Amino acid sequence: MRIGIDFDNTIICYDDVFCQLAKSAKLVPEDYVGTKRELREIVQASSEGDIAWQRLQGKAYGECLDMAQIFPGVKDFIAACHAHGNVELFIVSHKTELGHFDEKKISLRDAARKWLRQQGFFDTTAAHMPESNLYFESTRDQKIKRIRSLNCTHFIDDLTEVLDSPKFPTDVQGLLFQPDGDKQQVFTNWIDIKNAIFKH
Repeated sequence: MRIGIDFDNTIICYDDVFCQLAKSAKLVPEDYVGTKRELREIVQASSEGDIAWQRLQGKAYGECLDMAQIFPGVKDFIAACHAHGNVELFIVSHKTELGHFDEKKISLRDAARKWLRQQGFFDTTAAHMPESNLYFESTRDQKIKRIRSLNCTHFIDDLTEVLDSPKFPTDVQGLLFQPDGDKQQVFTNWIDIKNAIFKH
């Protein structure tokens, strides 16, 4: 098996980061609690709209990336891939080099790579995923093209726009991960993804 995984909102969870940044920017009250998806709707409906959201993204994906958490179950999934044997893992992310409205010009790709290193993804004693299996693509189409070129058997993503794209290869099994989604239609946790792939 050759399993590809998206990065943003699939491996890494930004809910707390976006909430803290939105509170600091006075976009939501101090007692606000909600997911990144819910927060986006609130911010985009504000007077600054999408510009305010893009500023938050620039900070969350760059300067403040260290505040983000790994989704529960991801490391167990990687351990299961290693235990199963004959499984090669890839991370394929649609990520620009720089964030919107980021005066500090922090490389989003370098920040993501550093975070993955800190989480032990490239530690050969654990994840057995070489850093060369990490790919950043500038557009969604390029991301899909990469998935095809890697001959993935499975791809895990949080976006229907990727998995349902007419360009997405038909011989790749797409698994849609959305923690706040309808459990009847999507995977809401990594345990279910692991069980679906390895038929536990």
